[in-house]
Amino acid sequence: MKTIYPFTLSISKHKNLITFIFVAFLSSLTCFLSSAQITGSIGVHTATPNSLFEVNGSFGQNITTVTTTGTTLGAAESIVICNNGSTAITETLPTAVGITGRIYTIKKGTSSTANVTIDAAGTETIDGALTLVLSDEQGAVTIVSDGTGWNIIDKYLAPYPMGEVSFFNVTGTAANVTGLSSGASGNDNMVPCIVTTAYTGMTEFDNGGTNNGTLRYVGRTPRMMHIACTISVAPATNGDQFVFGVAKNGALVNASKILQKMGNTSDIQSTAIHVVISMVYGDYLQLYVGNTTASGRDVTIKSLNLFAFGM
Repeated sequence: MKTIYPFTLSISKHKNLITFIFVAFLSSLTCFLSSAQITGSIGVHTATPNSLFEVNGSFGQNITTVTTTGTTLGAAESIVICNNGSTAITETLPTAVGITGRIYTIKKGTSSTANVTIDAAGTETIDGALTLVLSDEQGAVTIVSDGTGWNIIDKYLAPYPMGEVSFFNVTGTAANVTGLSSGASGNDNMVPCIVTTAYTGMTEFDNGGTNNGTLRYVGRTPRMMHIACTISVAPATNGDQFVFGVAKNGALVNASKILQKMGNTSDIQSTAIHVVISMVYGDYLQLYVGNTTASGRDVTIKSLNLFAFGM
């Protein structure tokens, strides 16, 4: 077992001599460690290491800051902070061959709003993919070489994305089901509920550019989303039955569909939809409705709340 203890030099007027001795000591130690094969355990600041190498105290790693594309990481890099602002950049990994066990941590800095692409050398992969994209705000990843490729051993994503659009009006807004040519079956003749919604800004969502009941995901990391939609509605004709459902990119999600049998036109009924939907950048959600009783008979939306929560 080799044990390395900290030591203190008392520097006086013989500063140059002490500096020479100290440099010589470090040089000798470096030569010894590079040429000798150490068996047993090594402890720094401990006489009884519990592992092959143990540091009983703090230790440092090299931090490299990059702002532009084109950096190829090497032996000198360990932690890489990307402060690339609004310009997307690509950073290249060295070949994983011959450097088994090498670890890099790559993080988007506080000024990084654009993507950071990590590109493996040649046909080598990162967890099976040729590239890895850091898109989340201040996202980070730690990877290790296994001698043939790179493996993700830790990853930080932005806090859970959330978004919400809502509408409330005692008088209500017609959902414009009147334009349908025949009764809806739940698979056809469905239309979006176009109401003037307010968007609640949270993280990684927006209103799709228009306050019309649309909720759009703008996060760069694919997510499974828990979607909750609560509505209050009234029929234009007594006794009509409607089918409601959440649509992604204009296509109804079958698992979200519900039937609502209405009473009199003066009655207001409320219901809620819960569904899990996978979403990628640019996917948008809307509430859709169709009249299963007859064509051309409308429903009035009194309130609508469409909420998404990423997992």
